[in-house]
Amino acid sequence: MPHKTLLVVGSGPGISRAVTSVFAAKRYDNVVLLARRTDSLESEKAAVEQAIGKQVNIKTYAVDITNVAALATALDDADAAFGKPECIFFNAARVLPSAFFEHPVTEIEYDFKITVSALYVVAQRYVPHLVSLAKADPASKPALLVTSSALPLQPIPQLFALSLTKAAQRNLVQSLNMTYGPEGVHIGVINVAGVVSPSESERNPANIAAKTWEWFEEGKEFELVI
Repeated sequence: MPHKTLLVVGSGPGISRAVTSVFAAKRYDNVVLLARRTDSLESEKAAVEQAIGKQVNIKTYAVDITNVAALATALDDADAAFGKPECIFFNAARVLPSAFFEHPVTEIEYDFKITVSALYVVAQRYVPHLVSLAKADPASKPALLVTSSALPLQPIPQLFALSLTKAAQRNLVQSLNMTYGPEGVHIGVINVAGVVSPSESERNPANIAAKTWEWFEEGKEFELVI
């Protein structure tokens, strides 16, 4: 069986770790983790390895995804090692309070680079490959899955910067889905519409990961709401 690769952009505890662990346990033997800090990546690698209970190849890259050249270098290395991914899970975001007229415009622009521009760069690189994979291999499950929230439709003024970027991100993902969904690529958003916590009955990381896997397996709907 050919090796399958999962690319996780924005690796970290919570949703990302839970989704990565479930997907690796069920389908992927190659996993690529991207995050800003080396120490957190080592923790995530260890946590995923412990959770999945099988041999998996994990490569980690500490990279600022707003740096397009650095992102390309990391992805070049990952592609050379594992081949291009079948599934991309984009979970990168920065959650900060933002008060009107006190929040610097440079911070808003930086958030757009994380949430929208970096996603566009990743899609630009891999969506054509995912389209080709869908046509070449009926057993494949090419996908670009993006963590979202209720903020695009229900903004929170105290988080206006995050609300802005999440709205733009959803628009981008929806446009990608409208264009490449008919080509056989599952492109969609996971709308986690509330606070995530291990104590939440619905929006706990384990349940979110399980629901995300079911949604991915179906491979049809644009949006999963949790």
